[in-house]
Amino acid sequence: MKKKKIIGLILVLIGVLLIMNNAGLIEFDLRAIISMYWPVILILAGVFNILGNPAAKKGGIILLIVGLLFQLSKLGYFNIFEYLSFWPVIIIIAGLYFVFPEGDQGKGIDKDSFNTINLFSGANNRLLSKDFKGGSSIVAFGGVEIDLSKAEIKGKEARIDVFAAFGGIEIVVPESWNVVIKGLPIFAGWDNNTADNDNPEAPTLVVNCLLLFGGVEVKNQ
Repeated sequence: MKKKKIIGLILVLIGVLLIMNNAGLIEFDLRAIISMYWPVILILAGVFNILGNPAAKKGGIILLIVGLLFQLSKLGYFNIFEYLSFWPVIIIIAGLYFVFPEGDQGKGIDKDSFNTINLFSGANNRLLSKDFKGGSSIVAFGGVEIDLSKAEIKGKEARIDVFAAFGGIEIVVPESWNVVIKGLPIFAGWDNNTADNDNPEAPTLVVNCLLLFGGVEVKNQ
């Protein structure tokens, strides 16, 4: 079954449950469910990155850990925020900054893959790889530009996994690439504004999205 049909069936089911709740036939509090289980989205995105794309494994692990910590806190099993004071949190954030140096503004990154995480911030990343293999970008309450206009794909395909929650990701690619965007948008969307490429031998960039109140745009320079 196609993903769009699955999303449609889920929306229909939610609508039916809400109507039944309003009629007093059942008790269904959508806001309470979302409030309690929203970290599951982070967990699924992390697992998806770990299993689906080796180049995105680091970002997936961090996203999985963050989601698990939030979900455990919501369920009342373990609230890490009760054990962390202000300064240790700052140290952790600073450590993540050095672990993921790709977030440096505007610098050309001569690497074959990338993993970026931006929380309440923005970045402009330019990759110069001549054998680009893919990567991942995680954005929450921020914006990121990934410039691949000078990069090259030696094989047939490269893949980027993106997760955007209340934020946006802009990807710039060469006109010689084919671009395929797919994924799951939740109150979100994506735009493929690249030029049509009729060359069947052209390399393909696959952008796999999980979007929550966010957006992704892929375009040429």
